[in-house]
Amino acid sequence: MAGILPNEGETFIANMVVKNVATDRGTNLQLVLFTNSSIGETITAATLTQPTNAGAYAAKTLIDGSWTVTNDTASYAKQTFTATGGNYSNPVYGYAILTTGTTPRILAIEADPNGPYTILENDTYDITPVITVS
Repeated sequence: MAGILPNEGETFIANMVVKNVATDRGTNLQLVLFTNSSIGETITAATLTQPTNAGAYAAKTLIDGSWTVTNDTASYAKQTFTATGGNYSNPVYGYAILTTGTTPRILAIEADPNGPYTILENDTYDITPVITVS
C-alpha cells in the first residue's frame, strides 16, 4: 500500500505502542472502499464515504492472525469486492484499512492511482492489502 497513514491513525498507533491504550482497536481490521474524491492527512473514518448498491457492498474483515509480517511490511491475501445486485452508487477512488473498535480509525488509506472506477453490476475490484511502516 503506497498510501498514507492519516493523523488519526498516527495518534492511534502512538497511543497503542507507547501508552498501551487500544480502546478503538477492536478485534480484526476492516478493508473498505471509498468514494471521497480526495484524501489527506486529516481524513478520518467518520468522514470516509463508502459505496452503496442493492445491499451487496460490505467491508471485508481482515482476521488478525492471517496477516504476514516481514520486517516493516504487513501483508494480507488478495480480497475481491464484487458488485452483485446492482451498480455501486458512486465511483470508487481507493481503499482503506480501519480499526473495528467503538470509534473506527483509519490505519492506512490509498487513492488508487488508476481510479476512479465506476463499478457496475458483476464488476470486481481486487485489493491485496499491504502496510509498510517506514
